[in-house]
Amino acid sequence: MQYFRNIDIVKDYRVDESTVRKWIGRAREGKLDLTLHKQGDREYIANTAQNIATMKDLVEGNRKFRNTKAAKVVTPRPEFYKLYNQAQIYDIVANLELHHEIPRQYNYFDGGAESWDVYSAKLATEDTPNLVNSTIGLLEKNESYIDDLLSQYKRVNVVDVGVGNAVPVRDFLTRLAARGVLGRYVAIDISGEMLAIAERNIKEWFGGTVPFEGHQLDINYDRFVNILAEEYLQKDAADTVNLVLMLGGTPYNFRDPDGVYKVVHDSMHVNDFLIHTQKLDSDATRRYFDFNLDPGKPVLPPIHRLVVDLLNIDEDLYDLELGYEHGQRFERIRLKVALTIKFEFEHGERIIHFSKGEAILVWRFWQQVALDVAKQFDRNDFYILHSSQTTDQEYILTVSRAKAE
Repeated sequence: MQYFRNIDIVKDYRVDESTVRKWIGRAREGKLDLTLHKQGDREYIANTAQNIATMKDLVEGNRKFRNTKAAKVVTPRPEFYKLYNQAQIYDIVANLELHHEIPRQYNYFDGGAESWDVYSAKLATEDTPNLVNSTIGLLEKNESYIDDLLSQYKRVNVVDVGVGNAVPVRDFLTRLAARGVLGRYVAIDISGEMLAIAERNIKEWFGGTVPFEGHQLDINYDRFVNILAEEYLQKDAADTVNLVLMLGGTPYNFRDPDGVYKVVHDSMHVNDFLIHTQKLDSDATRRYFDFNLDPGKPVLPPIHRLVVDLLNIDEDLYDLELGYEHGQRFERIRLKVALTIKFEFEHGERIIHFSKGEAILVWRFWQQVALDVAKQFDRNDFYILHSSQTTDQEYILTVSRAKAE
């Protein structure tokens, strides 16, 4: 008979492992209608339709009881409704309900953008390897290969997806501009505040020699093919290439990285190139978390806490958990009380209930080794022309093209 591992029930039904053990104990005593399966000297909940229905009823009943008896009720701050549009608010609500997570991209708005700018600038000046300075180093290390790849073109447009503050691409743009081949610099980000920071930096670094084009798009859903369409209609189109940059492992913060790659693929022309960098999986990577500017007790860092604060979830209501499981590093908040969040809309309200002990994911990064990277590009219809790793084998750069059908 097939059975559920306790950890799978914890993950799928968002209950504590102690709760699963109580269910098994009550079923063993005949006090709960759950079929058990014995494996060695341990008992597990059998994987049956009846057991699945019973566990769903247990979870829902327990949640309703807790939330009506002792729930802490919060409402988002007024700034929450001013900062995000209706579609973005619905997206946040849906992800909280369905997945118990806050989509990472919404923390780059408002003060979250400034926090990222400060954090990223710190990483760029550090001596020890990190995602920012290793990305800069890999672009420099592979300069000859990239220059040779682009040598057949008179004009290179750079499309910077998830631009952030543009710090990683500064030296790269400098080299293209010095060669006289830099055409358009197109910056794409979901956050208008992040785009404003990038534009400020570009103007400070280059004056008016590198025109800045900012486009506020959500790379989860929004293709950018229309931004580049006019390039394909020019007489000198054959002399122009679009170079798409996706630096720092942007897709691996999302729930479905493949979805991001599909959007990027469908936005590219057959002759365009994609340069990507990311941090690779290792034992050291799984253990390492350094998001706070100041050392001390782990707290939810400024770059990850904007939405939590806007939802009015006070830090007294949760414990911060850092760790690695199911292929991803994560930061999540574990609720110390039952929590109800009331969202107000023009035509009514939406209420979300969380039980005490449930967790809300606030940050993730999917961990991959180099072989996983190659497989991901292949299944999303890219072929890798070139790849390069840092000497410590913790960071990778790839150059790819979209496959033509």
